[in-house]
Amino acid sequence: MVSRPVMAATNTETAAMVSQAVSVSVAPRILFADVSSDGRSSIETMLASAAMAEDKTVGEYMNNAVTRLPGLENVTPLGQGGHVIINGVPGNQTFSVLKPHYAYVNFAKTLAGGVGGRVLNVAEIKASVPFDTAIVNFYAEGVKAGQNIKVYQYRDEAWVEIEVTEIREDHVVVNMTSLGTLAFIELPAAQ
Repeated sequence: MVSRPVMAATNTETAAMVSQAVSVSVAPRILFADVSSDGRSSIETMLASAAMAEDKTVGEYMNNAVTRLPGLENVTPLGQGGHVIINGVPGNQTFSVLKPHYAYVNFAKTLAGGVGGRVLNVAEIKASVPFDTAIVNFYAEGVKAGQNIKVYQYRDEAWVEIEVTEIREDHVVVNMTSLGTLAFIELPAAQ
């Protein structure tokens, strides 16, 4: 508790009385230098806790990415860094890239087998903004320009192909009409 003088008092006796009666509570600040007993800073601890809450590594959490999935080997790292075009208007919106429920990974593997492809990644996509259309640029490490990649969204208990507008080095750009779980599937090169 810190006592603060009240300046509206007209004489010193009233000011002293009011100053003692009014107190302000000051909360302790968390500083970057704060270190816990195990040697980790409070920021590191908060980041680790937030990452664990999303079932991600700290790197995945900090980069808004999914780089590992249970049941899927050779995952193509997938992230999203903002600049989503919402209803035709460029903005600063970032779509969250989250790990899906394990069942969706299995569903995606079944889908890939059915279309003769390979699952690159599966992610649940969330955002805090409503939209009719959103052009979303996903970072997909290792993707090459011209690679044959299709993106499917799980809707009403089925995978529905969504429009891929561009594939370039390390990027897959899609046109989304709703949020949900996406599967990125590589198909054999067109012959």
